[in-house]
Amino acid sequence: MRKVLLLALVVVSSASLAFAQTGGGIGLSSDTQGIDCNLWDMVAGLGSYYVVHKTIPGSITCATACQFWAPSPACNMGTYLSDTAVWPVTIGNSQTGVAIGYGSPQVLPVHVLTINFFNSGLTGACCQYDVFADPAVPSGMIEVVDCNNVLHYGVGICAVINPDASCPCWATPAEESTWGKVKSLYTD
Repeated sequence: MRKVLLLALVVVSSASLAFAQTGGGIGLSSDTQGIDCNLWDMVAGLGSYYVVHKTIPGSITCATACQFWAPSPACNMGTYLSDTAVWPVTIGNSQTGVAIGYGSPQVLPVHVLTINFFNSGLTGACCQYDVFADPAVPSGMIEVVDCNNVLHYGVGICAVINPDASCPCWATPAEESTWGKVKSLYTD
C-alpha cells in the first residue's frame, strides 16, 4: 500500500512540476548578470546594487515584466538615494514597491533596476538584503509575467552585504538526516 501511495505522490508531483513553473528569482547583485550576490559596504561613498531577474530550477526562462519590493536592510548600510530605471516602463521605486515592464520578451537573466546608495562604510558582516513582494500586490507574492503573458509567482533571492565564511549568499541549508531515516521512507 505504501508503494502505491508513494508512486501516486511521485506521479502527481511530477505532473504539477511540469505545469506549474515559478517566475524565477529576483535578487540583488554586484553585477548586471546576477552572478555575484556578495555586496560590499567597506568605505563611505556612492554605491550601486543591481536587481536581476534570474532563472532558478523549475522556473521560466523568458519574461516581460516583474513587480517586487527591495527596501533598505535594517543594518546601518547608508542612505538610499535613487533607483535607475533600465526598462521603459518603471512604476514606483524599490523602497515602496516597483513594477517594471521590459518592453519586449527577455531571456533571463535580466538586469531590471539599479539601486543607488550613499554607503556608510559601517555595515557589519552578514547584513542580509532581501527582495519581497510589493506591498500593493493583493497576491502577497513577487509577480512575474512570462513571454506568453502568463502570470507566475517569483521568489526573492537574498544577497549579503559584507559576507564572511559564516554567511554565504544564496545558500540553501540542507536538512540533516540519517541513512536509516531515508530507508524507512521506502520500507513496508
